[in-house]
Amino acid sequence: MSRSSSRAVPLAVALFSLVSARSGAAHAQSRDGEGAPDSTTNDPPPGGREAAIPDLIQPSPPQPGPRQTSATSPWSLVVYGYLRAGYDRTTPDERFEFVGRNNGFVLDSARVGVEGRNRDHGVTFRVSMEGASDVLSAPNTPIGSLSVRLRDAFVRWDPIRRLGVQAGQYKAPFQEEELRGTPDLMFASRAVGVEGVPPARGFQTPGIQLDRQLGVMLSPAEPIGGDLGIAYYLMVMNGNGPNQLLDDNGRFGLVARSEIGWQKHVRLGAALFRNDRTVGAPPNLYHEEDLGLTGDLSIKLAGLEVFGAVTRARTVFPTVGASARVQLAFQGQAAYRVELPSLFFAPAYRYAYFHPWQEGGATEGFDSFRLVYHTIGVRLGMTALPIQAWLNYTIATEAEGRELDNDRVELLGQVTF
Repeated sequence: MSRSSSRAVPLAVALFSLVSARSGAAHAQSRDGEGAPDSTTNDPPPGGREAAIPDLIQPSPPQPGPRQTSATSPWSLVVYGYLRAGYDRTTPDERFEFVGRNNGFVLDSARVGVEGRNRDHGVTFRVSMEGASDVLSAPNTPIGSLSVRLRDAFVRWDPIRRLGVQAGQYKAPFQEEELRGTPDLMFASRAVGVEGVPPARGFQTPGIQLDRQLGVMLSPAEPIGGDLGIAYYLMVMNGNGPNQLLDDNGRFGLVARSEIGWQKHVRLGAALFRNDRTVGAPPNLYHEEDLGLTGDLSIKLAGLEVFGAVTRARTVFPTVGASARVQLAFQGQAAYRVELPSLFFAPAYRYAYFHPWQEGGATEGFDSFRLVYHTIGVRLGMTALPIQAWLNYTIATEAEGRELDNDRVELLGQVTF
């Protein structure tokens, strides 16, 4: 699975983005944490009547003769987006030129999109673009450029609330932390097992994630069962990542996720994926088969939020006959939100473990790839404005043989519109 990180500079972009209907796809697809908030939709209130809007100019008296009426469009369109920027510093390691040598200001994301909904037929769509998508020239180098790239591009139809179909490019319903939107993250960045090690922050290593995929998904419009509800997500995908012209081998990948939750306080989820990939360039093509499993638990009570997850991915290499590779990641994080008259703050702690070679490899030396990260931080936000900021400090611990001096400080702000 390819993953495009987004750490860069905003460029002018125009786009479109989809949403799930307020009660329709809202619960189902809003699990990706993207799109405009429900309050921005122009849905009529219960009873089907639009709220009256005071006239700025008094209407003229009615005139004799036929009257012309204007039709109201069934489509609601909303432009949304967010900007994430800040300062990022990694402790320089004197032994390696690519670790901690490029500290400074960063543009993490410049997202803009359009989402629309047809109130009459339960059809929604989203198209969004990222204006700060980084394109690296080589591994373990900070040298690269920024690019504008497509993120979401999908349409969804919900004929009934328990069953909807979604087609296009969007987040694959696998890991919970991937599905969370950036405003809901406890920290400035996701755990190392999901995000991996970015360039210039250590030995560059991809995490376990599916990112966005092109495919078709079945899921309910909202959790089934009321306060104690369940939800399911079944996706058939190409499996070679976002923004690809064609599938890599004509064999579909599968993703399945199920969740059970109590109101907004507790959510227990489990998911799996299977994908056959083809890598390399003709005529030197190699087949790799991935099988991933994950489980997660999220608890929100009063101001306390606790989240934990375990993910395992196994890759076999039938073409070359090498031993199977197993990746293992788990994490636990907690935060407590304190509300003040005009703002809030939430101190937090996260423990994250990631072993990209838990099993496999030619020698036992692959055990040195193991990573353990301790992150402490605080998240601040304004109650009246969609502005947030995160301040994090991460103590990065590598196994013997690959130790680095690469502790990291992140100061990141986000404005959502």
